[in-house]
This record gives sequence, C-alpha cells and structure tokens, in this order.
Amino acid sequence: MSAFSGIRVLDLSRVLAGPSCGQLLADFGADVIKVEDVGGDENRKWAPVVDGESANYLSVNRGKRGMTLNLKSGAGQQILAGLVRKSDVVIDSFLPAVAERLGVDDATLRALKPDLIHVTISGYGHDGPLAAKPGYDLMLQAFSGMMAMTGERGGGPIRAGASFIDMATGMLAFSGVSAALYARLAGKASGQHIRVSLLETAIALLGYHIPAYTLAGKLPPRDGSGVWHIVPYQAFRTRDGYVLAGATNDAAWQRLCTAIGAAELGGNPAYATTVLRIENREPVIAGLSKIFATRETAAWVRLLDAANVPCSPVNDIAETLAHPQVAAMQMVVDVERKSGGTLRLAGVPLNLSATPAEPGGAPPRLGEHTDDILKKELGLDDAGIAALRKEGTI
Repeated sequence: MSAFSGIRVLDLSRVLAGPSCGQLLADFGADVIKVEDVGGDENRKWAPVVDGESANYLSVNRGKRGMTLNLKSGAGQQILAGLVRKSDVVIDSFLPAVAERLGVDDATLRALKPDLIHVTISGYGHDGPLAAKPGYDLMLQAFSGMMAMTGERGGGPIRAGASFIDMATGMLAFSGVSAALYARLAGKASGQHIRVSLLETAIALLGYHIPAYTLAGKLPPRDGSGVWHIVPYQAFRTRDGYVLAGATNDAAWQRLCTAIGAAELGGNPAYATTVLRIENREPVIAGLSKIFATRETAAWVRLLDAANVPCSPVNDIAETLAHPQVAAMQMVVDVERKSGGTLRLAGVPLNLSATPAEPGGAPPRLGEHTDDILKKELGLDDAGIAALRKEGTI
C-alpha cells in the first residue's frame, strides 16, 4: 500500500510549484484531482507542445484526475465546496484577493472542512509589502540574489538553466503536507494552513552565502562554472567537451596535480593552500586549462576518478538520461500516453522502503475526468452535467 492511499487532494494550483507538490502526493498514492479553469492551466500552452500537450504541463501532472471548473460562477463554487468537503488537502496558488473572491481563502475552506490541510503557494510570501505581487521562478531568481551571482566574470547576470526555485517550493509544500498529515493522525492538530513561497525557498537555498555576507561581508561574485571560495572547482574545456574538476582541500589539490601531470603547479608553494589558490586564481586556472585541453573528457574522468579527485563530465540532458546510473535509480519513468505511445518523465527523487512511490498514469487532458468526478464524487446525472457545460461552469 502506498503511503498516502485514501488521501484526497484538490490541486487548484497552476504552472510548476503547486502541481509538482500534487504530483508527488499522487506518486505516493493520494487521489489527486487537478482542477483547472475552462481555459486550462497556462503552462499547457508553453513550448514545446507535441500532440497538443506541453512538456511543461506534462512534467508535473502525472497520476492525477483532471476536471475543468469555472470558479467565478455560483455553480462552480458550489461544486468546489462539495469537493472540498470530501478532501483532505487543497493546494492553491492564487493571490490573496483572488483567493477570497473565488472562495478558496483559508477561512472559507476551513468553514467547509475544519480538519482540512490547506496549502497556499505564493511568489513573495503571505505577509509584507509584496504579498500581493505575483511571482514566477525567474523573477525570484532575480529578486533573491541568485542571478546576481550567476554568470561569467565581467558578464551580466544569468538565469539558472532549470526552474529550481519552483520545483524546490513544490518539494517543500509536499514536506509540509506530510508533516501536517502526521500531526493530524497523531492528534497534535486538526487542520492546518501551510504557506510556502518562492521567495522563502530561494532565500533558504542561498545557504552558506547568507552567513558569508552577514558574518564576513562577502558578496559572491559571478564565477561562471566555478565558486569563488574553492580554487580550482569548475569546468575546464577538454579536447572534445568539458570536464568539471575540483580540489576541495589541499590534499585533493596535490592528488589533482599528480593525476594530470601538473607537477609544476603542485609543487609551487604559492598555490599550496586554499587561501593562496584563491589569491592566485588566474594563474592556477590558466595552468590547468592548458593541460585539460590536451585530452578527451572521458580520459580525464578516468584519471581523476582513479586519483579520488572530485570530477564529472559536463553532460547535456540527452547524455544524462542515457547514463546507466540514472536508469539504475529509476529516475526516468515510462508513462503510457492517452493518444498512444509512451511519455518518458522524471522519476521520483524520494525512496521509501516499505511504501515506495508508484508513479501513475499520463497527465490528464483538459477536463478529461470532469464528468466522471461529478458523477462519482457529487452524484450528478448526465442532464445536470450537460446543463453545467451549457452555462460554462465546466
């Protein structure tokens, strides 16, 4: 049996953060109903779109049932109320004023279901001068300081390649739901309102950069593929690509120099310690770059692995997905598409020995399960459903 079997979730959220939380809950057995406006989640239209399905939408909505619902209508709000009463968890990402107008604010939902676990995901948080400001991953990469320290020296700020703030926020929301369900089961709390935001996630992900500034006044510079406080620790061009190599301590520095035949660098007392290598970053990197350019990436990885030096090839996504380690960890799962064929999606990055995840079926088409949900969950008949569709409620 899966960990969340018997748990009902209404996912009213959009784009990535909230839906990724809902997908994780579905992976672990929850019955997740994806509720969309009649126009659909906006990320359904974001490129690339293949056979009417966008990669962005498909990435965070597997294993869910899907329905459309116009929450601006009285009938739509009545249907939502009926579903809330039968649910354990509601996930939303509405701005506060919109949530209140649509009847999905915490006070309204809790009046319907006092023991409800309600997750609200926002851009900038539930309080403060920016609480009503919408936020997307890229905006928070900029606002949080992430972009200011990402890019090449002398260049402008650069976006990280993945929407990691969105995805990490979804994981935090999943953790919050797990904690709240345990608290409810243990009798420590009935319902709870869980609030997470992209801003809070981004600040938490800054990690050691915060005390580096608050204690030492150090703002991280843009260092391309490297980091300012460890030298060397970055990507180097090889004969056929790039290899990332690092010396995370002085002993690793000596092993690195021995492995690649850089005796002149390893024996130079000006480079012997972490502090000295930081002070002499340019000649250290220049000397290593000349050597790394002489062989292929795979050859360097073999040498560095044998010498116990931190290293990695710089793979593209195709190379990563084809690697046997990714296959061994089941981090790519095959899901049958409604239109035929197979979707290859990211697996579940969380392993439980007794109640493992069981990734579900393909993400629902827009409104795919609307009729079934209204019949099974709320007892509506065909005539009633037809009337709702005619008036634009569904």
